[in-house]
This record gives sequence, C-alpha cells and structure tokens, in this order.
Amino acid sequence: MSLVLRLVLAWLALAWSGSAAASGSEVLLEFRDDAVLAELRLPLRDLALALGRPLPASPLPVRGRLHAVLARYLGAHIDPVSADGRHWWVELADMRVAVDADPQVLVAHAVLVPPAGASPRSFVLGYDTIARELPGHPTRLAIRSDWHGGVLASHPATIALLDAPRGRVAVDRGRDGAWRGWLASCRLGVRHAADGGRYLLLLLVLAVPAAVRSPSLLARVGTAFALGQTLALLAGAPGWFRVPADILDALAAGALVLAAVHAVRPVFAGRETWYATGCGLLYGLAAAGTVGALDLDGWQLAAAILAFAAGCALAQAALLAATLAVAVAAGLLVRRRTAWLPAKR
Repeated sequence: MSLVLRLVLAWLALAWSGSAAASGSEVLLEFRDDAVLAELRLPLRDLALALGRPLPASPLPVRGRLHAVLARYLGAHIDPVSADGRHWWVELADMRVAVDADPQVLVAHAVLVPPAGASPRSFVLGYDTIARELPGHPTRLAIRSDWHGGVLASHPATIALLDAPRGRVAVDRGRDGAWRGWLASCRLGVRHAADGGRYLLLLLVLAVPAAVRSPSLLARVGTAFALGQTLALLAGAPGWFRVPADILDALAAGALVLAAVHAVRPVFAGRETWYATGCGLLYGLAAAGTVGALDLDGWQLAAAILAFAAGCALAQAALLAATLAVAVAAGLLVRRRTAWLPAKR
C-alpha cells in the first residue's frame, strides 16, 4: 500500500471518529433539594436507528403518541437506584427537536425523584439509551447545576462517559454546604466584571475625576454603581424586567460619552452618585442574563444574585482602589516636582 493511500485512509479514520464523537449523547444533571432534573440530548439519527423507526425533525414540542413512545423507551433505559437498592421514580416531561443543532438532537427533560428517606445527592445511575441497541454509542454524563457542590450551569462538570449496554455509574455529590454555591457565584461575578468591557471603562471614566477631587467622592461613586447593579440584577435575573441588548449597548455608549465629557468639563457636578447609580443599573441589566442562565430558583436564585453582585463589587472595588492609588501617586509626584518653585505671595 502506497504512503499516500495510507495517509488518506488515516485521515478518513480520524474524520469518522471525530464525527462519531460529535454525534454522541449528553445527559446533564441539575440537583435540587428533593429531586434531580436531567436533560437528555440525543442525536436524532442514532435515536431513530435505536427505535427502529423514523423520527420527524420538527421544532415543535413532541406530543401525543410519539411522546408516549419516546417516554416509554427512555424510561426503560434510565434507572437510578439508591444505595439501599430502591429504585427512583423517573418521569419524562417535555421533548423537542433542536433543529438548529449539528447534528440534530432530541432534547428531553426528565425528573428523577428518590424514594422516601433517600438522599437526592447519592445514587447509582443506570443509563444505556441508544447504547443498548447501538453498542459503542458514547454518552457524556455531566453535572450542569449543583448549588451545594459549587457547580453552576455556566461551567458543567463531566463526571463519566458511558458507551456500553447496561452502563452504570455511581453519582455521589457529598454533603457540602450552600457556601460553595455562593462562592462559585461570587467568582462568576468577579470574572464577569473583569470582562465588562465598556461598562468597566464607564466606571473608570467616572472614577478618575472623582479620585482627583476626593477619596470620599470616589467611594460614593463606587457604592452608587454597586447599588444600581444590585437592584437591576434583582429585577432582571428572575425575568421580571428585561431590556433588549441593542438598547442597552446604545445607552451604555451614550453614558460613556457623557462621562468622558464630564471628566473634561463638569456636566453633572454634584450629581455624580446619581449618574453612577444609573450606570450601575445599565450594567446590572446587561449582566442579568448571565445569572438567569444559571437556571436556579427560589432561595438559590436570590443567593446567586447577591453573591454575583458581591463578586462584581469586589472586582470594581479593586479597580477603584487602583485608580485612587494612581491619583495619589500622581499628586505626590506633581507636588515633589513643584516643591522647588517659589511660593506665590
């Protein structure tokens, strides 16, 4: 066999293996206080082969007889069991086909309910959807949301790869406290504020003239900005109040221009804290989608909002402290350079 033919066959093998990996399934788990929510993402082509029947690629929710057939099939392939051997209750909820995905996938949601007295944080998951009929079909099992474990929807954690019939994996999330979820949300806030782009620049443009005037004004500006963003997060993250992204971008650009003009020639002198509050509201509304995407509810959502706001405030406080340090250093340098000049009489 020639070298060229060997290279071509090797390239085809790599391409086939990459395509096979890309067509694998995913199971994303979300831990709640009394149950586990599971999102299944199943390649439509492989699922049709496993079922032995074609499946319609319609973006509409799956209903009627087809929903019953899929629920019966999936329920027979999902088997969570507690440590004492008791089986969990599995309920299949809504299903739909993600036609914009490549390859197209069926997205199904299931609720896994432990028996009375069993912990929802420790079980053995039996799962072989598609893999029972098509051995070798890979399924990535990941934790998408676990507040007590410090895992948020923005950074799912893979825990296993299943590719065999009757596959089983032990899931034990331990007994960590709620502080881990709070800390993860706080870190997310720090990263989001650090990548804030124009909003971070807006705060900096507000901070420079305030730092030149007095440290107390700088502190008031920072506090007002943090208060505004917290109020906006409390209203926007649960979905109570939303503003389109393009409108927010236009408002932020206008606020940045006005703040830059104020830094050269005071426009809203004496009202800097009110202006900073308004700018904080803009940033909070822009960041609300990040917290809302964590898919939390109840007290966990409230705690995530406050922790996220605290993380943003920490990053912004570091920026304000650096601005104040530069302003003080610049003032000392100017004073030293002009110390030799004769005093005016």
